[in-house]
Amino acid sequence: MKPKYSGKIHIVYDGMWGSCGKGKFCGELALDKGLNIQVCVNNNAPNAGHSFVFDDARKVITKHIPIGFVNKNIPYLVIGESAIIDFDRLLYEIAEYKDILNGRKIYIANTAAVISDRHKKQEIETIKSGSTFSGAGAALVDKIMRKNVLVRDDERFLQLQEKGLIKIVNSKTFFPMIYNGIPPFYGNENILVELSQGDALGLNNSANYPNTTSRDCTPAQALKDIHATDYSLQVRKYCVFRPYPIRINNNSNAGFIYTGDFEGAKEISWEEVCERCGLSSEEIKKLEHTTVTHRLRRVAEFSIKQFAEMLLDTKPDECFLNFAQYVDGGIAGLTNKATNHIQRMFKNCSDLTLKSEEEFESVTSKNYAIEHILGYVEDMEDKFNSLLGFKALKITKIGTGAKLSQTIARKDISQVADVRHAIKDINPLDYADSKNVPIFGL
Repeated sequence: MKPKYSGKIHIVYDGMWGSCGKGKFCGELALDKGLNIQVCVNNNAPNAGHSFVFDDARKVITKHIPIGFVNKNIPYLVIGESAIIDFDRLLYEIAEYKDILNGRKIYIANTAAVISDRHKKQEIETIKSGSTFSGAGAALVDKIMRKNVLVRDDERFLQLQEKGLIKIVNSKTFFPMIYNGIPPFYGNENILVELSQGDALGLNNSANYPNTTSRDCTPAQALKDIHATDYSLQVRKYCVFRPYPIRINNNSNAGFIYTGDFEGAKEISWEEVCERCGLSSEEIKKLEHTTVTHRLRRVAEFSIKQFAEMLLDTKPDECFLNFAQYVDGGIAGLTNKATNHIQRMFKNCSDLTLKSEEEFESVTSKNYAIEHILGYVEDMEDKFNSLLGFKALKITKIGTGAKLSQTIARKDISQVADVRHAIKDINPLDYADSKNVPIFGL
């Protein structure tokens, strides 16, 4: 009798319209020794990029190589069968990050689609909804119509394989070999799956169509793509979200094309976000240019409707709040270690009295920002758990900046007895339109 798969499948996905910072958390999970990830996989296309920033400020941006490759000890880096590959971009990433790859090859499914210049031109000429015009959608259409060149048929990929830079595999057997422990696998390998874009951008999301991407971006789709639908008990899902959702700019390579609304939520300006959270517009705008189009993103109030429907459909095990500095700018850049130190200092007033007035005010301000974020987190959980009638939202990590260490583990924060007062401050939920709360049922 074949052994049962005993590993864990970790899926990271975006709970909104994308650009919530999945790359940061994919890298963090990949580097987590406790998770012992041995296989990183994505099925991405060049219409989405994942970013990861090391603590030494080195920034890594990939569109094809799984961002989990930042852990040099992970042996299997996989681009799956549903991927749509721009060969030149893949070649660039292999060369640009040669030192991090450190001799590891990329495993690529033989049936992944390949983008041509014709596909990019075709999208600019025909697509009239929001798009990055990367050619991904047109290549996917050609694959469906049985016209697309696949990796197995492209001489360029075969040459890369001869050089030892990639290994072309059949995903129909590659992943089942993992689950059944067929050598070189043992049946206990932990897998990290990196989804691209966002749940609300999925092709079958009726509220956003036709302003969607070319496929679904859900954990269910991720399981199908790695032939893991029989292993749902081994799955752990991580949803990344942000206080204010974004969409890509209406200006594109094909001129002005409206990229879609925010499911009833009001579109606002970045200046308004700045006024609420206390950050400068320069700080925010540096963060809000996309890795693909390099244009400033659009921003809106929080959509209760969109987020509730996402939670109902995907049921994440954990949620990661990123861009927490947009709730309170005082949290910007804080790390877990620094946060614990600040709260210990604040609780021990005798230590504080020994400090200068300036340092006292700094510590007090930072501690208040921590409490403010905790209040927002509690408010979010109360709102959606009450709305949906089950424990739909459990926030475990809080991102305070782009760097690896700029994350706060909620369980490690020393909470004060009552943080409810912090909720009275500016809270993105206060501006959400309650009229758009969905009514579930037939």
